[in-house]
Amino acid sequence: MNFVSRDPSGTLVGALAAQIDANGYAVIEDYVAPDELRGARAFVADAIAANGGEYVGFTGTERLGGTFLADLPEDPDFVALCRGIYARAVGKPAPEVGFYQILRCLSGRGARAHSMRFHYDSYVLTALIPIVVPERGSPGRLIILPSTRGLRRTYLGNLVDKVLVDNRLAQALLNVAYRRGSRRMIRLSLKPGNLYFFWGYRSLHTNEPCDADAIRATALLHYADPHADSRVKRALRRR
Repeated sequence: MNFVSRDPSGTLVGALAAQIDANGYAVIEDYVAPDELRGARAFVADAIAANGGEYVGFTGTERLGGTFLADLPEDPDFVALCRGIYARAVGKPAPEVGFYQILRCLSGRGARAHSMRFHYDSYVLTALIPIVVPERGSPGRLIILPSTRGLRRTYLGNLVDKVLVDNRLAQALLNVAYRRGSRRMIRLSLKPGNLYFFWGYRSLHTNEPCDADAIRATALLHYADPHADSRVKRALRRR
């Protein structure tokens, strides 16, 4: 793994946090070593083939053995990087918590169903590593509408935000703005092996669809749920 070296001065962390604030995202080029990336790409190809060429997703690391993704959430440099960015953004020490990790592999007819759905993440910081990006047709760009809300004090405030977005009218309006070329929306072409950061909790975001015969695979590592200790959240999830 071509991990970034430790940054005791905090220069890199500060620069990345400032870039996210200013540009809506930050990127570390060629974060993943080529041999590690090849192994992950082979894993994705095999998984999609085993699923008949259709969408497949993985939560956590249990089924990702043999790829760099199985070890990434425990890598001390990566962990320190994410916690440092969080601390700069929120203004308080980062919590000692793990990551919520997903590997999304878009392909086949299901690719469109898993695209162009604007949403907020439940976690403050989102780290994204593209594994496979289509080389022809639609590349499945990441669409970000940055800093459209702040950190809500309560889980109910967060829930209201999500309800206001997760409905047909709101989605239709956001898609119209996208098709009309809204300048507020960032259309980010992804490069496999790069490491991208953005404020997933604060920014509406989605991805463009890729062609049915193409593959778009991205690893997402979400850090720090500000409402993890909410009693309301726990009560609703028990229902």
